[in-house]
Amino acid sequence: MKRVRREIVAYCGFGIVTIVVGLATYLGVFAVSEYLLHVSMEDKTTTAYTVTYITAQLLQWLVVLFTTFYTNRKWVFTEADRSKGSMGRQLVLFAGSRVASFLLDLGVTYACTLLLALWITTPPVIVGVELTPGTIAKLVAAVLVIIANYVLSKLLVFRKAKSSDPEA
Repeated sequence: MKRVRREIVAYCGFGIVTIVVGLATYLGVFAVSEYLLHVSMEDKTTTAYTVTYITAQLLQWLVVLFTTFYTNRKWVFTEADRSKGSMGRQLVLFAGSRVASFLLDLGVTYACTLLLALWITTPPVIVGVELTPGTIAKLVAAVLVIIANYVLSKLLVFRKAKSSDPEA
């Protein structure tokens, strides 16, 4: 139980690290684009802004994917298979599981937004944030995605190495 608790704490801690890394990457692309290419971030209707936005999203996703994979493999799931050739297989499974959780995010956000819109006619405001059906749905989806990512990583991607000892 201690190992699982340590694993969950490490998973959450490195999750915060990857959020910061992802945000820095995303904002960095915009800063570079504005400074070096003189792309106006004010006019969101330009092609240059759209290209910058798509580039920032893709680069952020890739940087977060590799950062999360590295930290999860090295410090979170420490009992994962480390045999020769396991890293490539794990990376493919990890990327696939993250695409699956992205699709989960899309589906849950969409469905919850539609369902909550039936019940919430006047969104409450908490700490200056209007809790619209879309905002609540995104929070619900985020929790489910975090849980799904942990479970997929634990059970599918970073499984323990199979022991060659039949007594183990």
